[in-house]
Amino acid sequence: MEINKKSVEKLCSLSDDALKEKIRAAAEACGADGDAAVSRLKDLPALKRRLSSLSDAQIKAICQAVGEDKLDRIKRSLGDGPDN
Repeated sequence: MEINKKSVEKLCSLSDDALKEKIRAAAEACGADGDAAVSRLKDLPALKRRLSSLSDAQIKAICQAVGEDKLDRIKRSLGDGPDN
C-alpha cells in the first residue's frame, strides 16, 4: 500500500468512528497508547480538512520523516485500507 493523496482522501472519507479506529491502530503499531491518541482528537472535521489539503509532496515528506520502520508498521495496521 502506498500512502499518497488518494489513500489519504480515502481515509478522510471514513466515518468519524472508523477513522478513530484507524488512528488507534496506527498509534498502537508504533508503540503509542492508541486510546490516548484518540482522546486527543478534538475536531475530526478539522483534521479531515487538513489531511485533505496535503499535497502528494507533503505526504511524501511526512512519510520520510516518520521513517521506514514505523511507516511499515502503520501500513500493516491499516490492513484493510485505505487502498484495499
